[in-house]
Amino acid sequence: MSEYPTSSVPRIAMLSEAQALERGRQQGIDDYISRMNLFRVLLHRPALAGQLNGTIMALVGGEKVLGDRLRELIIMRVSWLTGCDYEWVQHWQASLYFGLTASELAAVRDWRDAPVFDSQERAALAATDELVQTGTIGPECWRALSAEVEDDERLLEVVACIANWHMFALLLRALEVPLEPGLASWPPDGKAPVGSA
Repeated sequence: MSEYPTSSVPRIAMLSEAQALERGRQQGIDDYISRMNLFRVLLHRPALAGQLNGTIMALVGGEKVLGDRLRELIIMRVSWLTGCDYEWVQHWQASLYFGLTASELAAVRDWRDAPVFDSQERAALAATDELVQTGTIGPECWRALSAEVEDDERLLEVVACIANWHMFALLLRALEVPLEPGLASWPPDGKAPVGSA
């Protein structure tokens, strides 16, 4: 993971909250999302922001097929592997809401040595590692994942979750989107991945 400068100012200026809300509403984006620093940057291109939001909603909304717990573990692992503080912080809060514990989330950092994950979760975390680190999922890892994830719909969604939040991590880091005011970096203990900043 390469180092990159951090800043409290994104590389592309954030829209005002009012501008972001107006543009977000035109795209059908929830006001809560439009207020986020990331979308206050992305909404410079409203149609693109709308499409990106649509992908998120397909993976977290009522049509999703993966459980919230597995999805959030995948996202947290992507965030850790990519050194994406913004994604880690946002999904730390979301993961707690969906019932994961702080100790489980912290264990994502070194999941292979953590006894808190079941065999399906471990297979999904292994696939996350391979896809983020190599750009693909090798045959052995795919066989292990396929044995744990019950159908093609869910397998597809596992891969889509890894790829989607990896893309968001790349956007967030490249654009240097800062955390929202009042949020602390790298909960629960401020520990960041080596080389993340």
